[in-house]
Parts: sequence; structure tokens; C-alpha cells
Amino acid sequence: MTTTSPPAVHTDIDGTGHDRAAVLAWELDRSRAALRLLKQRLGDDRVRDLLAPDTAAADAAMAGWLDASGGRWRAAVTELTATGLDAGTFLAWWQGRLHDGDRAALLAANPEHYLADSTGGTVEIIETVGAGPLRFHLRFHPTPATPEYPVRIGGTGHLADGSEVLRVMHEFADSPRGLRIRLTVEFPAATPAELSTGHQWHFACEFANWLEAAAAAA
Repeated sequence: MTTTSPPAVHTDIDGTGHDRAAVLAWELDRSRAALRLLKQRLGDDRVRDLLAPDTAAADAAMAGWLDASGGRWRAAVTELTATGLDAGTFLAWWQGRLHDGDRAALLAANPEHYLADSTGGTVEIIETVGAGPLRFHLRFHPTPATPEYPVRIGGTGHLADGSEVLRVMHEFADSPRGLRIRLTVEFPAATPAELSTGHQWHFACEFANWLEAAAAAA
């Protein structure tokens, strides 16, 4: 059996050469712009309606996993460091976006952010968790600091019926290496492992994009 290697593609535009990575970077930028436009045009109500079959299926799946977990939870952690930005600057920007209900900034952080409505006491979110979109309400609460992390922000996510289906802990500290962020998510223990692994990558994507946006705004 023979295997075919992907072709080596090189592009020339007005006499300047570009490798495949450059074209992929252009594609990523334009994909983000296309998603941003579609989300803006759809609006929150149409997104809720469009994804209602998916979120209803996710509700049923989460209810079964929650019941099977018997009160047990499983944690997964993502850690980031960033130079050129301190915790105070980032938190002022990020919490400001939440406080102001800045949908553009909240949705742009991850292609699988479909809805992020922070205008009420909780943040209503539709985003991919596992294999498909989940709709939940995230409520942040003050959390005591530790010597390692002077700023800690906990949160709990609930379905529309009030069932608690996820927990998060966002921790922030400054260090000689730059801003340190530790992000923990907990799901009911019976959920498939892909929920935890997928959310680790989800955190990595959204917070890296938010860090870059906060630095650009500073």
C-alpha cells in the first residue's frame, strides 16, 4: 500500500513568495472574520433557536452523566504564561468585557463560542463542550487567595433547570517569567474524558486570544 504525501505548495503574489504556513495564517484570520460577521448578523435569539436541538440533547446527556456520577467530580487543568502583561492589566480588561457585556470580545476568543450574554447576574453561555454545544449559566463568586495565586475566581455552571454541571477556578499571579494563569474545570465524573480534554484546549485557545486582545488594548 502506497501513501501519498501532501503536495508542497508555494505561492507567489506580486513577486513575493509565501509558504503554506503564511496562507494558512491568512485563512485563519479570514475564518475568524467570517465567523464574527455571521454571529453578529444572527444575534443571540436566533443562535438560541438555531442550536436548540443541540442544547436539548446536551441537557439530556449531562443529566444522565450527573446522575451516574453520584456527586463525584473530575478536574482538568490548563496553565498559561504570558510576557509583557501583568495580572492587574489583564483582569481589568477581561472583567471589563464581562461587565460591559462586550459580546464581540467574548465571542471572538474561540470559534466555538456561540453565545455569551453577561448582561445579567450570570453569564449565559452556549459553547462546545465535548461533541456539541451546551447551554449553561455561569455564576462567578469570590474565592480566597493563596500565597501562590493572589487572585482566584471560582464559578459554577448550571443548566436551565438549575442542575450544576461544571465548576471552574481561574487563578492569576505575576512572576519573573510573566503573568501566570491556572485554569481548572471540573465535570461530573461520569462524563466522557473528551469533555475534560476538549475544555483544556478550549481554555488554551480563548485565554491566549484574550491575552493578546488585552495587550493590544493596554
